[in-house]
Amino acid sequence: MTKTITILAAAAALAVSGCASVPANTGTSYDCSGGTRLKVDYVGDGAIVRVNGGRTMVLKSTPANSGQIYENRTGARLARNGNDVTWNTALRSAPESCRVVYTPL
Repeated sequence: MTKTITILAAAAALAVSGCASVPANTGTSYDCSGGTRLKVDYVGDGAIVRVNGGRTMVLKSTPANSGQIYENRTGARLARNGNDVTWNTALRSAPESCRVVYTPL
C-alpha cells in the first residue's frame, strides 16, 4: 500500500512539474500600419518573427546606429528602437510602422 501511494505521489509531482515547465506567453505582439501582425521573440543576437500567425522567419542582428536591426538574406528587416518597430520585406515597396499590442497571458 505504501509503495502504491509513493508511486501515485511521484506521478502527481511529475504531472505538476510538467505543467510548470510550459513557457508563459512569450514574445512581443505588434500591429502594423499595413495590416500585418507580428509576434516577435527576441533571442540572443536574433529575432524569430511570426507573420500573421503563419510564416516564421529567423532574423539576425546587424550593426545599427541606434536601436536594433534584424535582417535575413531574403530581405526581411525588423528595425526596433524602444517600442517603435518598422517592418519590411523584399516584396514590399514601403516599410510598415508597428505598435506594441498587449496580449493576455
